[in-house]
Amino acid sequence: MKKINLLMCLSAIGIVSMFSSCSSNDTDCHECHIAWMNAAQVEVEVEIGEFCGNELEDVESNGYTLSEDVILGTDTIAAGSYPASDVHCEEHADH
Repeated sequence: MKKINLLMCLSAIGIVSMFSSCSSNDTDCHECHIAWMNAAQVEVEVEIGEFCGNELEDVESNGYTLSEDVILGTDTIAAGSYPASDVHCEEHADH
């Protein structure tokens, strides 16, 4: 339970820092997630936050690295690098 609370806290801090990193001139910001297939072949979405401008282009081109395991219900999404093909950003099809 402590791991989940710590993960939620770190996620909140990350989201706040991402909001502050987007300048007021940056209107191209989108929420992104990793689309991960679990053992039952059901897609699980791992929210990774909002990305803007160059950071958005980078995550869509190069993928994303989870620094810690993420536990969603009975699924554990392992820390590691996820390719751009697994990263999906809301309302932003150029990836």
